[in-house]
Amino acid sequence: MLLAAAERLIRENGPSISLEAIATEAGVTKPTLYRGVGDRDALVNALAERLADRMAEAVQGQVAEASGPHQGLRSLVAAYLDFAARERHLYLFVTAGGTRDDRVQQSLLLADGAARQFSEPIAAYRAAHGADPNVATVWSYGFLGALHFATLWWLRDQAADIDIVIDQITSLLWSGMGLENSPRSGEPPREMPE
Repeated sequence: MLLAAAERLIRENGPSISLEAIATEAGVTKPTLYRGVGDRDALVNALAERLADRMAEAVQGQVAEASGPHQGLRSLVAAYLDFAARERHLYLFVTAGGTRDDRVQQSLLLADGAARQFSEPIAAYRAAHGADPNVATVWSYGFLGALHFATLWWLRDQAADIDIVIDQITSLLWSGMGLENSPRSGEPPREMPE
């Protein structure tokens, strides 16, 4: 109930909402909110877990329908951007809403779950093509960093059409797989040799 109220209020009013406002929305006192959820950082953590689960579900659904690895990567990027756009205020709240000095931990709240989604397919794809699969964990966080900051830029400026941004991020990440024959702009990827 408290987390649902917090999400509702953040969606309506933006990521700078106060704990007092969240307590009022939930129909409780601020001390009750603290007992039930904790301080602002605990709230960020709890909301990040909920958001990460929903984002993972949305991304997995899109990737499962892809016809091949390149399309799967594009679907992943598209689902991530689309989800962040739909949950803009919550996304911004969980990536920058805490007060703690340890911004590294806060920044990794969404990344950890998503990195696991990235690393398995990266390892499998590289192994299937005779490339080193042991880079998968590092690359998955690297890919997520690129995707996250491009998403923050796009949410802030929306200076480019979302489909162009999706294609450009996909191209960057695909060529970063370290394999030859990455697609050029507007070209479908060539089949990798077996």
